[in-house]
Amino acid sequence: MSSTDNTKLSLSAAFSYAGGRLTTRGGMILAAVYVLYQLAMQVSVQSLGASLVAGRVPSGELASSYPLAVGMPAAVSGVLTVLLGVGGIVLSIVAMRALYHDIDNVPTAEHTRNLVRTVLVLVAVSIITTIAVLLGTIALFVPGIFLAVSLVFAQLAVTIEDAGVVESLERSWALTSGHRLRLFFLGVAVFTIALVVGAIVGFLNPASPALGNVVSSVVTGVFSVYSIALLVGAYRQLVDATDESDADTTGVRAQVR
Repeated sequence: MSSTDNTKLSLSAAFSYAGGRLTTRGGMILAAVYVLYQLAMQVSVQSLGASLVAGRVPSGELASSYPLAVGMPAAVSGVLTVLLGVGGIVLSIVAMRALYHDIDNVPTAEHTRNLVRTVLVLVAVSIITTIAVLLGTIALFVPGIFLAVSLVFAQLAVTIEDAGVVESLERSWALTSGHRLRLFFLGVAVFTIALVVGAIVGFLNPASPALGNVVSSVVTGVFSVYSIALLVGAYRQLVDATDESDADTTGVRAQVR
């Protein structure tokens, strides 16, 4: 029997948690860092794309398609993009840990502990969950959704609890048991918010492509932190409920003995 069977996940509490974390000093710092990261990634990727197609498309089309590109060799922008990709993983680890605990002092040694191991395990877990969800989706779509919901906390288990590959998958499966429908609705809500925000940004239609990319990076950076905080809020509810249930069970067993 799952230790969270008698506890209902509160979506409103998860949204409240995310909003509260985002408006703290640490949350705003994380949002600013994510915005800068998004801008750097845009510049790097667009520079790589522009260098690969340079000379094969008109200069005007090149400038409109890659407005943030800067002149650098493809090898340099390629390496920079890879390094930024790894940096993004490290940033997500720090963000998840800070949004879970001690956000006003980010970053601390606790937020950056065991980074190399955590990155490696996180990448492995991400690959496994992506393949599982993809195969489930190809098979009959619904199994893909079920697996996506069931494994949604695997990365948090790695990051927060230092779980291994198999342990993190098992942990996520156990935590989501009995709460999958609510977590599905949470995912739908996040997806809907993303669509609405994207539509608003598109409707504003900035005067230049470069400005549009900058605005997109700002919105994406802030929304990324909010989305992580939302997932952390749901995860923390279930972890806390599990810990309390385990403590109660241990106390009952001790009294019986």
